[in-house]
Amino acid sequence: MTPLPPRWRLTAYLLRERARLGGGAAAMALRAAVALLLPWPLKFIVDSVILRKPLGAWAALLPDPQLHRLQLLHVLGAAIVVLGILDAALAYLGNRLLLDGAQRIGFALRRDFFAHLLRLPQSFHRAHLSGELATRIGGDVNALQQFVAAVGLDLLPQLLTIGGILIVMLVMNWRYGLLTLAVAPVLIGIARHFAAAIRTAARQTRRQEGQQSGAVQETLGNIQLVQACARESFEEHRFTTRARLVMEAALRGNRMQAGFAPAMNLAIALATGAIAWYGAVLVLNGTLSAGDLLVFLAYLRAIVAPARQLAKAGRVFARAAVALERIEEYWGETGALGQPGAARDPQRCVGVLEFHQVTFGYCAERATVREVSFGLEPGRTVALVGPTGAGKSTLAALAARFHDPQAGAVTLDGCDLRALSLGYVRSRVALIGQEPQLFHASVWANIAYGREDSRRDDAIAAARAAGIDEVLAALPDGFDTVVGERGATLSGGQRQCVAVARAMLSGASVLILDEPSSSVDPLTEQRLMRALKSLARTRAVLLIAHRLASVMAAETILVLEAGVIVQRGTHAQLLHSGGAYASLWQAHREAANAHLRLAVPA
Repeated sequence: MTPLPPRWRLTAYLLRERARLGGGAAAMALRAAVALLLPWPLKFIVDSVILRKPLGAWAALLPDPQLHRLQLLHVLGAAIVVLGILDAALAYLGNRLLLDGAQRIGFALRRDFFAHLLRLPQSFHRAHLSGELATRIGGDVNALQQFVAAVGLDLLPQLLTIGGILIVMLVMNWRYGLLTLAVAPVLIGIARHFAAAIRTAARQTRRQEGQQSGAVQETLGNIQLVQACARESFEEHRFTTRARLVMEAALRGNRMQAGFAPAMNLAIALATGAIAWYGAVLVLNGTLSAGDLLVFLAYLRAIVAPARQLAKAGRVFARAAVALERIEEYWGETGALGQPGAARDPQRCVGVLEFHQVTFGYCAERATVREVSFGLEPGRTVALVGPTGAGKSTLAALAARFHDPQAGAVTLDGCDLRALSLGYVRSRVALIGQEPQLFHASVWANIAYGREDSRRDDAIAAARAAGIDEVLAALPDGFDTVVGERGATLSGGQRQCVAVARAMLSGASVLILDEPSSSVDPLTEQRLMRALKSLARTRAVLLIAHRLASVMAAETILVLEAGVIVQRGTHAQLLHSGGAYASLWQAHREAANAHLRLAVPA
C-alpha cells in the first residue's frame, strides 16, 4: 500500500474527531460573531444615549433615545452583559471540544505510531536509537496535538474575527476600512519571513533533542560499563556537548521568536496611530460619528489581539510542521518483511522446521550464510557450532522470521514462513538467548508474557513444570519479586530460568537456544539443562553453543564456518572423522585445562 502523504495522514485523524472539532469550530465561529457585536452597544450609548442621535428604522424595538433615554441605557447595558456571558459560554464550549478532540487525536496518533514501530523488522531497530524513537512517539506527537488545539483555539477564531471585522469596517466606511485593511499585507509578510526561520530552527532543535535522548538512554542502559571503566567524566562531557547543541539550536529559535512579536507589534502600532488619526479627522469633518469611531477603535483593538496571538502561535505551527516530517519519516518505513494478503494460521503445529538452500546477508554485497540446508523435528536436538561470526545467530533469527532469506526458504510443517502470519510463526518458535530480555515487572508477569491471557498461577505452573521453580521461589518476594530494568536485579542464571519458564508457558513447538547456559554457575546450569531437556522431549530444538560440552548429547551437530555447513553428524562421528569439529573440540579441551590450571594454586 502506498503511504499517505503527511498532511493526508493527519487529515485522516482529524476526520475521526470531526464531530468534536466541528462542534468546537462552530462554537468559535459564533464567538467571533459575538466579538463583532460587542462594540455596538457602546456605539449606541455614545451616539444615542449621550448625544441623543436617533436610532435607525431597524432599531424600532429599542426604546426611543429622545423619550426613554434611561431605559435605552438599561437595555444596552444588559446587552453588554448578555454578550459577555455568551462569549464566555462559547469560549468554554469551544475550548472543551477542541482540547478534547486534540487529546484524542494525539492518543490515536501515538497508539498507531507505536504499533507501527513494534512491527518494523530488527534491521530497522538496530539502525535507530530507542531514545530517538521515544522522542518521536512523545515529543513529536505532542507537538502535533498542540498544533490541532492551536488551530481551533487560536488560528480559526482569530482569522474569523479579523475577517468579520474587516467586512463590517468596509460596510460602515469603505475608505476607513481600506486604510485598516492596508496593514494586512505587511503583517502577512512579517509572519511568512519569521515562520520560515522559526521552522528551520525548530527542525534543528528537534533533531538535536532526538539525538540527545538516544545518547542518554544508551548511556544509562550501559551504566554498569560506564562505572566499571570509570568513564563518568567522559560521558558527562559527551552529554554536555550534545546538550549544548540542543541549547544553541533552541536559542536560534528563541531569537527568531523574540523578534517576531516586536516586529508585529511595531507594524500594528504604526497602523493604529494612522487609523486613529484618520478616524478623528473624519469625526471632526462630520463624516463619521463619535460612536462609529469608537466601534472602529474597538475593532482595531480586537484585530491587534488576534494578530499578536498568531505571532505567539508561530512556534507551535513550526514545531508541528517539523514533527509531521519526523513522524512520517519513520511511518514511511515498511521494512524488509513482506506479508501476503491471505497469511495462513494453521490450526495445528507439529514443529518440523526446515532450511532449504537458505542464503542471507545483512548487506547485498556479502552473504552471512550460504546455501544452508538442515531440518528440525519434535523430540530431537540439532546443535550449531562454529567460530564467532560463522552465522549461527543469523540462522536462529531466520528460524524466528526476524529476517527473510534472500534465496531458498525456511518452512514450518512444510509451509514457507513467508506464507504464514508473523504472529503464528512467533508463537510457535520460542527463542532463548544468552541475555534474556525482561521487563520492569514481577517475575511471574515476565513469565506470563510468553502467552496471551496467562495468569500468575499459569506462570508458576510453567516454572514448576520446567523444574526451575525453586530458583525463582528463593527470590526475596518469590514470584512477586519485581525485576529491575532489563533484568538488572537478577543474576544471569535467574534470568535464564525466567526465560525457560516463559518458553514452557508459550507452548511453542520449536525451541531455539542461543548459548543458554554460558553465564551461569554449575548448579544452576544443571537445573537449566534438566529443564531444557524436559522442554526438548516434545519440541524441536536448535541449540547454538560455544561450549562444546553442552552439545555432546545432540542427535545432530552442524559445524558452521563462514556461513557454510562444513560438517554434520554426532559428537562421536565428528571426532572420528577429524576436521573442523575435532579442531574446535581440541581447542575447547585446551581452554578448559588452562582455566583449571589458573583456578588451582601451584
